[in-house]
Amino acid sequence: MKHLFTITLLLNILLLHAQDSQFITVAELPPGYTSHIDKKLNGLDNRLSRQSEKYLKSLARQEEKIFKSLAALDSSALEDVKEKYSQLSQQFNNAGSRMDRLLSGRYLPGVDSLATSLGFLKDAGNIVSKTRGIQQKPGSSLQNLQQLQSKLNEAEAIQQFVQQRQQQLKQLLSNYSNLPKDISRHFGKYQREAFYYSQQLTNLKESLDQPDKLIAKTLAVLKNIPAFSSFWEKHSMISAMFPTPDNYGTPQVLAGLQTRANVQQLLQQQIGIPATSGANANPAQYLQQQMQQSQGELSKLKDKMSQLGINSGGSSDMTMPEFKPNSQKTKSFLQRLDFTSNFQTQKSNQYYPVRTDISINVGYKLSDQAVAGVGLAGRLGWGDSWQKIRLSSQGGGFRSYFDWKAPDLLKTNSRLISSLWFTVGMELNYHRPIEDLAVFKNYNNWNKSALAGLTKKFGMNSPLKKGRLVQGNMQVLYDFLHQTQVPRTPALVWRVGYGL
Repeated sequence: MKHLFTITLLLNILLLHAQDSQFITVAELPPGYTSHIDKKLNGLDNRLSRQSEKYLKSLARQEEKIFKSLAALDSSALEDVKEKYSQLSQQFNNAGSRMDRLLSGRYLPGVDSLATSLGFLKDAGNIVSKTRGIQQKPGSSLQNLQQLQSKLNEAEAIQQFVQQRQQQLKQLLSNYSNLPKDISRHFGKYQREAFYYSQQLTNLKESLDQPDKLIAKTLAVLKNIPAFSSFWEKHSMISAMFPTPDNYGTPQVLAGLQTRANVQQLLQQQIGIPATSGANANPAQYLQQQMQQSQGELSKLKDKMSQLGINSGGSSDMTMPEFKPNSQKTKSFLQRLDFTSNFQTQKSNQYYPVRTDISINVGYKLSDQAVAGVGLAGRLGWGDSWQKIRLSSQGGGFRSYFDWKAPDLLKTNSRLISSLWFTVGMELNYHRPIEDLAVFKNYNNWNKSALAGLTKKFGMNSPLKKGRLVQGNMQVLYDFLHQTQVPRTPALVWRVGYGL
């Protein structure tokens, strides 16, 4: 009896220790996990709603213009377009009140991990209530995720309708000859808007599927908890698609399965391996060779899709565009900003010491081939020589520029030409030590520059953060107003820099 009591006591201690270990692991979750998820989901939800409304209105407007112009040729062709797109908009807005568990289309592992982690934290009530890192109830975040999934499912249905509608319009217009140019113009814009809407959905899904640092860190902690592993095997999306048998891990699960020799014999009969491969050819080796050839062809197709601006991870029912897409079109305003810096050093003369111009620039990517931007520059003086180093402020300036990618007219596919950009810009520079801010008010104190030349852009390691790749740049520019400056500055301007 005494030994039984001792064993029972030891088992209780071990059980309490295991529970405490699990609690400590969960308690070490990064703070603000659910609030961070809610912020991300709300941002994607708002972005999806804005973009869907925007594109639906634009598509309806273009289709109305098409039928209005077409009615001049055939009055029977007039349709009530507004009603169709109004119903689509209403269905999309009502999708937020429904909750679908799975996204239609391809499986998104990041969404699965996020939903399963929230479901685990919601069901583990006694652990969550004591966890300092969970500031809000995970159930609310899980509901937000499911509502976003419902909107994405509805957006995919809208995408399919628009693609079908595009084919219907194309078939309808093919029945008429000598169509007015405005109809072709409106239909072309309809096709572009339909394509960019598909791209927007692809980008939103990728943003939802890619965990950021905080989510990745939290998932890494949860995966070390045995209870989470058990929860994952039962409640994740992937487990619902491929459920684990009840007798998994036992000899009974192997009953009825074919042996490796039987599978190879069946493959050899079904595939029909050529005689040149030998009588005793290995079916697995033959399949591997065929797969390698197929992967090579698939890589070529992906390269062509990338050149068209189509993401290979997008929807399989995406229509190929009949125009050259602008990949910047589907990006947000912040994603289209390009922050750069550049440096320009000039030797000393009778007026100025050795000095370096340092500028911080922000450009807006109008397209993959064009960037417009502005910059703010400061001039740092170093002194007259190595023996007389003396730091001083030698002025500042404002810059504006426009970069246009140099076209490969001869189709050489040269790396040099692909990295060259034409650059033009206007600048105002103050070339004197700044003693009083009042000097900036006098416009005559500023030197004007009109620049044009070439910029070479290339990849390089960031000098500020080890292991980070950034875009470097080298510029050679001609200043058309250098003779008007007092004192006269060099005609050629050399600058180097890199992205921030």
